[in-house]
Amino acid sequence: MLVSSEIQEKLWKFTTNSSYSTTYLLKPIERGKKIDLRSYFPPEISNLVLELGSGWGEVAIELAKSQPNTGFLLMEKKINRIIATEKLRENANLKNIRYMTVNFQWFFSELLEKELFDTVIINFPDPWPKRKHHKNRLMTEPMLTQISELLKPGGKILFATDHGPYARKTISLFRKNKNFFWKEAEYSFTRPNFPTSYFESEKKGEGKRIYYLERIKK
Repeated sequence: MLVSSEIQEKLWKFTTNSSYSTTYLLKPIERGKKIDLRSYFPPEISNLVLELGSGWGEVAIELAKSQPNTGFLLMEKKINRIIATEKLRENANLKNIRYMTVNFQWFFSELLEKELFDTVIINFPDPWPKRKHHKNRLMTEPMLTQISELLKPGGKILFATDHGPYARKTISLFRKNKNFFWKEAEYSFTRPNFPTSYFESEKKGEGKRIYYLERIKK
């Protein structure tokens, strides 16, 4: 979806201006200028994971606990969710989590270096079920291209949704994109040994089928 440069500037100001402050929240101040992400993490960090739409942070917190040498960048547009996640991080005394409130559907590729991440996680993005709203979905051909550029060769993208039509559309997008491949199956209804968010547990409790996709960058 194309918008004017004026609207983009307004979106930029809206998504980067926040009264909330913590040393773990990264605030880019210039559009298009890449940030040195590794400089914000302790020197022992060897791998980087990006979560787009981290919600209340339950998944990232559990992963960060079990992977102390991995740095996790959480991009979440809703500041109240960042604040809640920061409380969990502080209580667990984790040093390997950072946040950004930038609207990643517009700006994240402008700020992050290419081939930076080992894994990109996308859990339960808004499915925008009405056809007229499909243009607002996160998973699109241009977004997959951007994610591919951010991943290292051999890096993974993990995707989950409880919305069947969105899952099928995402599978179709992956089939068209030659930068990714799958190993064991195109999708699965289980994801063993991976943290479960409150939202995911709730959907499972309602009897919803969860679609899990994993792709590897060539």
